[in-house]
Amino acid sequence: MDLLKKAIELGLGALVITRENAEKVTNDLVKKGKLKRHEGNTLIQDILKKGKVQEKKLEAEAAKIFKKTLIKLDLASKADVRRLETEIKKLKAHKH
Repeated sequence: MDLLKKAIELGLGALVITRENAEKVTNDLVKKGKLKRHEGNTLIQDILKKGKVQEKKLEAEAAKIFKKTLIKLDLASKADVRRLETEIKKLKAHKH
């Protein structure tokens, strides 16, 4: 069990895992006698909790990378487009 906990702590739990997969893995370990039933239940909860934390970290990192990419592409933001639309409307209204 220590090896599995260490693996999770090292980030292997970063993979999004379903409850079904966590239960299958821990049930197999219980059947093989490598874990006791209560340890398996605790392990499932730990895996799912750490998986959620890692999922949020990955989402934040992906958003950061996406934002940097958009900046490098020098694309107009929604705010830029809205500001330009407003300016165009003002210019059209002023022209008439």
